[in-house]
Amino acid sequence: MSFRLLVLAVGTFVINTGSYLVAGVLPAIAAQVGVPITTAGQLITVHALTYAVSAPVLSTVVGRWDRRRLLWLSLALFVVGNIATAVAPDFGTLTAARVLGALGASLFTPTAVVIAADLVPLDRRGRAVSTVLSGLTLATVIGVPLGVLLEGSIGYQGLFWTVAVLGVLASIALLALPPVPAPPVMRIRERVSVLRNRAVLWVLVVSMLASLADFAAYTYASPMLSSLTGAGASTLGVLLFVYGVAGAMGNTVVGRLTDRFGSAIGIVGSLLVLAAGLAFLPVAGGSALATVVVLVLWGLGGWGIMPAVQHRLISLIPAGAGMVIAFNSSALYLGMGFGGLTGGAVAAEWGWVALGPVSAAVALLALVLFWRTNPTTTATPGTAAAPAQEAQPVA
Repeated sequence: MSFRLLVLAVGTFVINTGSYLVAGVLPAIAAQVGVPITTAGQLITVHALTYAVSAPVLSTVVGRWDRRRLLWLSLALFVVGNIATAVAPDFGTLTAARVLGALGASLFTPTAVVIAADLVPLDRRGRAVSTVLSGLTLATVIGVPLGVLLEGSIGYQGLFWTVAVLGVLASIALLALPPVPAPPVMRIRERVSVLRNRAVLWVLVVSMLASLADFAAYTYASPMLSSLTGAGASTLGVLLFVYGVAGAMGNTVVGRLTDRFGSAIGIVGSLLVLAAGLAFLPVAGGSALATVVVLVLWGLGGWGIMPAVQHRLISLIPAGAGMVIAFNSSALYLGMGFGGLTGGAVAAEWGWVALGPVSAAVALLALVLFWRTNPTTTATPGTAAAPAQEAQPVA
């Protein structure tokens, strides 16, 4: 693995650990600030929606900056946001702190992905993107489960102080990255014009729905799994670790499959696996082995789709890669935000048992939309023009 890609992956790990950690310690936060769990879950929604809106806006405002400076700015905002999360005395202040952290996070991952794609030949873009995104999946493998295990000893406040320190260390690690010039300046009209490409727009919709399906369940993973399996804190940490490991595997495997067979195979396969894992969550609760199996499927599909979608978008508009990846980050976080709202509503209406099947239905909707708007499911690996041609929608 290239050391430069490793530095970007580490930064992505830190950023996303801070972003996802709230889901793992949601009951503790709710108890501390005196709100219901479903209300505390809206911290994830606020963080996600802020990220979704700010990613394309900030990339436009600071688009002329050297990309390494963008990464430093994003980590500075992120560190301050996590310190504020640790010291927030009430739910309102905590919400504002999550907004600040989201502003920083929204700059980092899109910039890191584009840098990674620029550092390698076309036929290795899928693997380069999956390497950077492995930091994101490792946040679920290590960051969130470890947070669940440590929360009892240092409290959720101590966890966010730790994340802030890791953000400072990640900033120092960026010194190993050479200065990366800003891309050619694009006017706002040119940036927004990528959304006029119907192929791009439909891929973004599919990406958002896949994220919604994943995070409607993951936002409430701790209380849902506790209800379905009777698991305590230590077992929950193990179960979330299993999900995260599966996500890392899915990210790596689908990145390689995308380079070899094209992005459509990765997208379709991931959505099918994601739907299967979510649909069988309620019936697996009585068996530890069955629970592990469905968590593996859920993780494989939920995280496997990401490098395939990113690769497809870059292939569709290579010259506007930075902007289209920023829009995809917005789509992912819109899905995450609406996932928190959807999951809370489903749990309140029908209970935790309904959360998996409803989420699976959303994943199947994403699959149908992708299939209808991308009738040719083969792609030419290692090229930019072929995927753009294959992805032209018919509906």
